[in-house]
Amino acid sequence: MLLGLLILSLILLAIICVLLHRHYSYWQRLGVPEIRPMWIVGNLMPMLMQKGFPEFMYQLYNHPEARNEPFVGIYMFHQPSLLIRNPEVAKNILVRDFGKFRDRHSNTDQKHDSLGSYSLFFLKNPAWKEVRMKLSPFFTGTRLRKMFPLIEDVGASMDTHLRQQPLHDQHLGSFDLEAKELCALFTTDVIATVAYGVRANSFKDPNGDFRRHGRSMFKFSLLRATGFTAIVFLPHLISYSGFNVLSAEDARFMRKTINYVMEERERSGKSRNDLIDILIELRRSTLQARASGIRDQFEFKEDVLVAQAILFFTAGFEASSFAMAITMYQLAKDADIQERLRDEIKEALVESSGQVTLQMIESLEYLQMILFEVERIYPSLVFLERECTSDQAYPLDPFSKMRVPKGMPVYIPLYGMHLDPQFYPEPEKFQPERFAPENRKTHTPCTFLPFGLGPHGCIGERFAYIQAKVGLVSILRNHRITTSEHTPQRIELDPKSILMQVKGGIPLRLIRDPLGV
Repeated sequence: MLLGLLILSLILLAIICVLLHRHYSYWQRLGVPEIRPMWIVGNLMPMLMQKGFPEFMYQLYNHPEARNEPFVGIYMFHQPSLLIRNPEVAKNILVRDFGKFRDRHSNTDQKHDSLGSYSLFFLKNPAWKEVRMKLSPFFTGTRLRKMFPLIEDVGASMDTHLRQQPLHDQHLGSFDLEAKELCALFTTDVIATVAYGVRANSFKDPNGDFRRHGRSMFKFSLLRATGFTAIVFLPHLISYSGFNVLSAEDARFMRKTINYVMEERERSGKSRNDLIDILIELRRSTLQARASGIRDQFEFKEDVLVAQAILFFTAGFEASSFAMAITMYQLAKDADIQERLRDEIKEALVESSGQVTLQMIESLEYLQMILFEVERIYPSLVFLERECTSDQAYPLDPFSKMRVPKGMPVYIPLYGMHLDPQFYPEPEKFQPERFAPENRKTHTPCTFLPFGLGPHGCIGERFAYIQAKVGLVSILRNHRITTSEHTPQRIELDPKSILMQVKGGIPLRLIRDPLGV
């Protein structure tokens, strides 16, 4: 009896091994170069061992079996996938042949997580196209000009907040702070006012509702990190996990806040040309379509509207505050770059009679170069992903005879591209001059993608840069940034975060040093 069970077990084990070997030899059978996987986990072991998304994507891009290849086969758990290393192939997928890669591969629980699944970031076509088209007017040049005074007003509040800080060293006129939190207070207030018409007053109340929930949304515990890993790499299983993009408490707050603001706006009859006005108009269009008996129109239901408001909040404050804090860190480490930037800001303020205007902000060429370099070394999103949606397999000529089948995910590790010495010599060295106008012309196209590219690219790119510039000008107008004894020599990234986030904050020192304009 025992011998029979043992033999049966060995036969079953052998069958499983044969099936696994065949499954994980997919790329070998196609003759496509691959990064050798482990059974079950595929190529994800480094990330599962807490390397973190940035380091994981960087290692894949620079893997010895991937070098000099335009793309390589990988496995995300059991899923055969393509890692794109060639900028031309990446551009084709993101732009030229976007219609064949219309959707992201990642997905949320559509039954139990409506706020996650209705978000523009996770929506699939044709719903994605409809929602993006309706939201795009928020970022037109006209609307940005109208909202700029609101952004500048928050910048002035930050300047006042900093000038009121007690000095730790009266002789130097200095005080210490944590840069990431300062920048998050600023961007939280900006998004609250320009998108929702709400004054969050984060500088007066750093633990107010908006800042507290914003902090919670980007706190990545091990459980939360596991959930987002499943969203990205095991999207077909996420509905069995019970994981939601937002916690129940954060979801309740955002639903309550957005619905309240929309109701008050409609009751008052006032218009601010902000996101709330757009969402109200979308809700009205849905109600009118229902009343007219139209059934084939996309419905902007309550959670669809709230989901977009949440996306604007999370994307608007987190990525920009991270970029601002890293910029402060780099300026503190390099006094020459900082002095050149402060000279540029002073000249621009003199030209604008001391007023921070949109024209003045967009004239700061060196500041734009600095932000580009920050985004190159520290992109918030470390990779882009798409799924082949074409009924006909996608050809990869002239690089390979292999064709990408429908449903296969492709990954573009932009963090690896950004740090590739082939494209950026001495890639880890902070050199804003790389992005001087004359130097940008020499860059290989599609090797700098902090906001993505093509139809799925970030619609708020210009707004993000304007917001960051106003914030940095507000800091540097009356202060110099230096390191302190608590400032780390190197930035340490949080391995649990799906985004690029700093572990433990960025302690810096500010010295009162007004530009006098």
